Amino acid sequence: MPLIPTFLTKPGYRSQAEDTSIDADVFYFTSLRQKEFAWRIERFISFNRSTRQLCLTAANTQTPNVPTRLEYVKRRLGLEWSDRIADVEGDIVVADPITFARKVIGILEPLNIAYYVGGSVASSLLGENRYTEDIDLIIELSKIKAKPLLEAFLAASFYISEIAVEDAVNGRCSSFNILDHETLEKADLFILQETAFAKSKMARRMQQELPDGSNLWISSPEDIVLQKLVWGRGSQSEKQWRDVLGVLKLQGDRLDFEYLWRWGAELDLTPLLDRAFQESGL
Repeated sequence: MPLIPTFLTKPGYRSQAEDTSIDADVFYFTSLRQKEFAWRIERFISFNRSTRQLCLTAANTQTPNVPTRLEYVKRRLGLEWSDRIADVEGDIVVADPITFARKVIGILEPLNIAYYVGGSVASSLLGENRYTEDIDLIIELSKIKAKPLLEAFLAASFYISEIAVEDAVNGRCSSFNILDHETLEKADLFILQETAFAKSKMARRMQQELPDGSNLWISSPEDIVLQKLVWGRGSQSEKQWRDVLGVLKLQGDRLDFEYLWRWGAELDLTPLLDRAFQESGL
């Protein structure tokens, strides 16, 4: 049995789910800390791919009078996305967030567009695995590279809105969406903002090796915790809070606490950060 880190047994510790005892929760994260990154990423890939396959099977068998592509997108991404793929035909290739991320990155890298993966994909790889509908990528996109990026995604059979890209690079909104017509996977691409925190997150991104030998830039654990607290400030969802606790529990004493406290103060997150530390046993 793996040794239980002392930080996981402090008063105030909270389990990830109400039906999970503290002992079971501590044992889970203690065991998870012993696993290599490659094992955790394979587990994340397998779980998400299996869930997508189940959704595809249900779309195909439960609604025989509705085109499978439309029903699959409606179930996974919502009704509004069905309209955007209505004229596209072909079989659905079941993928997962990591395989899809590599496909998107294969378009970004030749254009020398810096990026990192954030959101629930990053928190799943650095904390507790969970199902995720899409991926969040933060990209450093200049106005000069906007048109080549648009053309590259269109050439690769992606849905992408020229107006949305233009709005994002000109600061009228923070992001735009892409949808792969082959896999029906979606990504939200967030333009890197001109703030000190945004630049810090890009500078601290981490490169991780994937099981196939390729590499992926992802958010640092400290930055994904801070960003999720920013997103949830004022209306913290249980899902986002669980992501935060999962990253803190798994990373433990490997975290840069000075960085967390400094930016927690800068972003007015100190009370939330203090609560997160207590409930994760730190």
